[in-house]
Amino acid sequence: MTEDSKSSDARRQLSPPSLKGEAPVRQARDRKTSNAPVRLSDVARFAGVSTASVSRAINFPDQVSPGLRDRVEKAALLLHWVPNGAAKALASLRSRTIGALIPTLGHQNFAALVEALQRNLHHGNYTLILGCMESTPDARVLQARKMVERGIDFLVLVGEAQPPELFDLLKTQNIPFVITYTTGHLSTYPCIGFDNYAASEQITNHLLALGHRSFGLIAATSSDNDRIQQRIAAIKDALARHGLGIRTEHFAEVESSRRIAAGRAGLEQIWSSPERPTAVICTNDYLATGAMIEARARQILIPQDLSVAGFDDVDLSENLEPPLTTIRVPAGDLGTAIADYVIRYLDQGDATLPAALSAKLMVRGSTGVPRALNR
Repeated sequence: MTEDSKSSDARRQLSPPSLKGEAPVRQARDRKTSNAPVRLSDVARFAGVSTASVSRAINFPDQVSPGLRDRVEKAALLLHWVPNGAAKALASLRSRTIGALIPTLGHQNFAALVEALQRNLHHGNYTLILGCMESTPDARVLQARKMVERGIDFLVLVGEAQPPELFDLLKTQNIPFVITYTTGHLSTYPCIGFDNYAASEQITNHLLALGHRSFGLIAATSSDNDRIQQRIAAIKDALARHGLGIRTEHFAEVESSRRIAAGRAGLEQIWSSPERPTAVICTNDYLATGAMIEARARQILIPQDLSVAGFDDVDLSENLEPPLTTIRVPAGDLGTAIADYVIRYLDQGDATLPAALSAKLMVRGSTGVPRALNR
């Protein structure tokens, strides 16, 4: 049996009794050419409802009964009908499409944020278009421009360190936006996130309280990353308040923040110094994992010889040996909060930004009192 005949049989089975007085759906379909598009009126006729009911079921599913919504969805599925997005946008002056520029999906927390964002936008009858931000400012502006050309109603950005041209584009095109993963240290733009500075200050103070006075730092390249800049600044400021600093040879800036090998290379660089730190702070858990692997390869005991701390609390961190002390980022909660804000903003015309989310210090076995203090 061909696909066309299967669909025809299904249409006959689902045709409602109220259509007996009308021409059979099969005959109406036969008069179309094989390439003729299925129209909304065809779905309405097949489901036995008005075109207005189909429109409401598609555009405002929460405003119709479950039975009607189910009938329309089944009819659309069997007829292979897809709503005309361009026509919907033209009629409402909105596409119900949200854009998001994310640094990477190779990082667990960004993937979790996007998953929660997409799920909650879907519940609000919005569609998410995703782009991974390129490293060059020009490429990021180009990605944003392409999303604007697709008719997005709103744009989600990660971090404030964006090219001025990107903000100019959004302003001239009247596209609202929100910035996440930060609380707005650099600008007055709307932000939904957590305080990177306060979180890194907290983890540094934890190590200071344990008695550490010699520190190393393994950080991702921060020239276009305001979140990493804030973490580095917090670590240095917290140490400075105790009359301490990080030696040049104890600061390793690595190119790839998501490669465990970069963390290994960072510790290798730091350990080549004649005077070695008793604690190393890493700007994310991937670098911290690499540092711990390199330490084990060099028979450096953690935390007896070296305390290691990270940032993110990815799944791997709690399962290392010893488990990693780190900062837990509320990635899923961020995605939910952003979606709620976007939906309220677009559906109600305005919305209040939520309070900053909390990033929690998770103290585990990778940090401890320096060996010298244990003697």
